Amino acid sequence: MLVFVGVPVALAQQGTAANDPLLREIREREQLMRAYEQTSAQRNGLFGKKASKKDLNQVNAALRRIIRKDTEILKAVKQRTLPKLAQVEVARVKAETKAVEANNGQYKALENQIEELQIREMAREKLEVERETRLLIAQAAAAEAEQVRTRHEMIAIGLALLCAGLLGYILWQRRRRSQIHPLPVPFQHRSRPLIE
Repeated sequence: MLVFVGVPVALAQQGTAANDPLLREIREREQLMRAYEQTSAQRNGLFGKKASKKDLNQVNAALRRIIRKDTEILKAVKQRTLPKLAQVEVARVKAETKAVEANNGQYKALENQIEELQIREMAREKLEVERETRLLIAQAAAAEAEQVRTRHEMIAIGLALLCAGLLGYILWQRRRRSQIHPLPVPFQHRSRPLIE
């Protein structure tokens, strides 16, 4: 269940370094996901097919670690976008200041338009980063919900097969018992003959 697939691509476009904290966080999350998959695959129950309470606690702990790591990744993404937001704000303030100071000169008007376009581009980039972050979170939630739904469906199918097997076994036992021990002849009173 690799959820943050789009983040490394987006980071590569921004020119990331080898020791980028966000990439490190994403790698750690992938390791946590592998650990989660291993713990959720363990079946140490009494009959070996069900997860024990200890297994479920380990799975829950792994999920908590993944959630904490997701929170750290979101904080790292926010820290990365804060300088851009500051640049957007500075550019906006500069544009407003220049607009107030500008006379009717066309050169100043063109500069202001260029700065406004730069501000809009930065704001669009900020919105794109936020949209990608929300999309990744939604994909993670959808994948986890799908896994839970699939697990419940498999349990329901298993129980249905078990019920069908038990019913078949009961019918087979009844048939076998009737062949071994035929039904007793009903009691016949001496004064009345049995009507056939």
